[in-house]
Amino acid sequence: MGGLPNAAFLTRDFILENRRRIAMKLRNAVLTGGAIGAVLIFGYCLRTPVAYSATHECSASTLQGHYVFTGQGINLHDGAFDFDGRGNVSGKQTSVRNKVAKREVLQGTYTLDAACAGTMTFDGQLGGTAHWDLFVTDDGRKGNMIRTDSVSMGVRAFEK
Repeated sequence: MGGLPNAAFLTRDFILENRRRIAMKLRNAVLTGGAIGAVLIFGYCLRTPVAYSATHECSASTLQGHYVFTGQGINLHDGAFDFDGRGNVSGKQTSVRNKVAKREVLQGTYTLDAACAGTMTFDGQLGGTAHWDLFVTDDGRKGNMIRTDSVSMGVRAFEK
């Protein structure tokens, strides 16, 4: 009878140890499977292009409607553009030159290529025709401009 309690004790320890080993193996299997699944999903997402941004190309029609802008160069400017979606732009601005505010009417044309970059030209500006490089977000809601004339400098930021 002296060996019976030891056999029962060893059996209980053996069962508890096996439960711990099985639980640990199960936990490792679940974690490994989850990690593999996450890597596969992440890799698939990187491989699969997003339909809108992968296929969207800009054109003159990307800019349509009313936009407000602010900008500066040698002077300060705030105003609004109205793009017709066909390459024509009109608007109004208030400019501060030499501490004097003046309201101006804007009339011009613009181009926009597939990469959402283009040009804008305003006729009848003080100092003559104004030429700008234009950069627009692919959804057409925001843009930036920089003047390219050698006689004057300026930047504008606009948004719908």
